[in-house]
Amino acid sequence: MGKEIDARLKQLALEAQRYPKKSTQRQRALAKLLSAISKSGKLTHPYPGQFRGFYQDIYAEAKQRLFCHICERIDEYDPQREVLQWANFLFKRRFFVEAAREVMPTVPKGVNQKQIIRLTIEDLDKSNPYSANSQLTPTLSQEIIHFLELDPEGIFQETYAAKNPKANFRFLALKIISGYSWKEIAEELSMKIPTLSSFYQRSLVKFAPKFKEYLLVDT
Repeated sequence: MGKEIDARLKQLALEAQRYPKKSTQRQRALAKLLSAISKSGKLTHPYPGQFRGFYQDIYAEAKQRLFCHICERIDEYDPQREVLQWANFLFKRRFFVEAAREVMPTVPKGVNQKQIIRLTIEDLDKSNPYSANSQLTPTLSQEIIHFLELDPEGIFQETYAAKNPKANFRFLALKIISGYSWKEIAEELSMKIPTLSSFYQRSLVKFAPKFKEYLLVDT
């Protein structure tokens, strides 16, 4: 199966190389190649277990950069190597590193970014001592969403990033809980991912006592 995948990818890569740059035929061949790489399930996942809370966004950004590179530099592919060898080398050594620098917030000098753990809304659930007994409380995530939407003191909306009231903690937290990626949120707000993710992380730490107090009182 692996050899069949390698052969198919090489065929598509060489086909793309045969057509002129910017031609419709090359674009079609490249689209098939990128689709085949994605469907193969063989694209590497560098540094597993690290970048907790950031990994998905870093991976998506790195994959996008890799695919753009393949489209622009397909002529650099050497058929003596397998396509996945070429792609995975670039993905791990270059594009994942670049994406991590883009997505991760700035950290103090001497701190290893790969060891950073992002505090998430899910971490706040663990502060509730009754969370193991589902009969005592509703779903904790629902409680947290309710607290964010209610914002009884108005502090979640009043706390925002880079002088942009729309980029407030309440908005960001509800977006994250709903499954939006940092890339999607950043595009909606026309802001940079590191600015938003750093602000969000700081705000979670700041408001953690508020969430814990609410979860304890509400049970």
